[in-house]
Amino acid sequence: MKMVPNNHTPDDLTEFLLHYGEKILQQIEGIQLIGIVNRSLLALVYLKNGAWDEALAIGEKAYHEALAEGGVVIPICEMILGMILLERGDLKEAGERLKNSAALLLKMARKITPADTGPGKVEPVSQEGGSCLFRIQMFGPFRVFYHQEEINANSWRTVKSRDLLAYLAHQGRPVSTDQILEDLWPDLNKDKASAVFHTTLYYLRRLVQQYTKEDIVVHGSRRYQLRPGSVLIDRYQFEEAVQWAMEKTMTESLANELETTAALYRGDYLEDLDYQWVLPVREKLRNMNISLKQELAGYYLKSKMYSRALVHIRQIMAVDPYSEEALRLLLATLAGKGDLLAVRKEYTAFAKTLFEELGVRPSLETTVFYKKLCAVRATAMHA
Repeated sequence: MKMVPNNHTPDDLTEFLLHYGEKILQQIEGIQLIGIVNRSLLALVYLKNGAWDEALAIGEKAYHEALAEGGVVIPICEMILGMILLERGDLKEAGERLKNSAALLLKMARKITPADTGPGKVEPVSQEGGSCLFRIQMFGPFRVFYHQEEINANSWRTVKSRDLLAYLAHQGRPVSTDQILEDLWPDLNKDKASAVFHTTLYYLRRLVQQYTKEDIVVHGSRRYQLRPGSVLIDRYQFEEAVQWAMEKTMTESLANELETTAALYRGDYLEDLDYQWVLPVREKLRNMNISLKQELAGYYLKSKMYSRALVHIRQIMAVDPYSEEALRLLLATLAGKGDLLAVRKEYTAFAKTLFEELGVRPSLETTVFYKKLCAVRATAMHA
């Protein structure tokens, strides 16, 4: 571990403690929320030291992690992000962030006021038979939670028992035994595959019984599925929200809702599984995520919320580095910030990569768009 020098300043010590405190928190179960707040505080240290870009990057990452976890950390992280933007001079966006965080904190405060009666009373969530018993994360590595407790890798008797649960969640409908055998055990003959399947199903049910008496895997007519309403799956939350939103006119309220939706996409769909049935859905969801981020980036660009636009544009280009649509959004955003040098730098780097790796040049549409931006900004600078 890095040691703090003897002649450290208070700022050095603060950064050291926050940086390594985060690493320690990552090793402890059940305190992810504290780790997220810790990252936001680390962003403030970078801000105080004048490292504005680093502060913004850390603050935005913490905010998106907060959206994924939910709860009171969302307004806390958004408030800190607003403070960072305020110091950077992004007054409009800072105001939006601070307003959003204040409104959400007020909403939460109303829920926990000491009034125990009346329509505002918050009832506890039923542990069984009420809301979903299990929560499954299919974006990024496959993860399963019983309420807030994660079922760790050591709990699975076999890898295939975990894969069977992932498969049933992936299908989202009743699946025949023959189809399950073909998709999960394609290299085994039918009798051997059937025996392994029933053993794997037994292991899966035994694991579930450690948490609840309710059997979440149900079957009938040689078809299996997850019991409807027993599992909350991030993929279906994501798909439903995006499909609904794409039919709406983008507003500030809708953009805030879609930020929560975008945070569900923690990585490629079932990224640690390599079955053939995963691939087409993985590609479909990746494209859906890109479309969502383009919508958000376009809205933020139009609203002159350039820092928020850049977060989504950079993420798009990380997975689709040859996208000219994303490049045009990037150039327009940088031009909006008045950074003509960055506009030229990004276009030049993109054109070089495109030629060296694909042997082509940017389209006429993109080239004309770039030249027009440069001409407009140059005229504005000399006016």
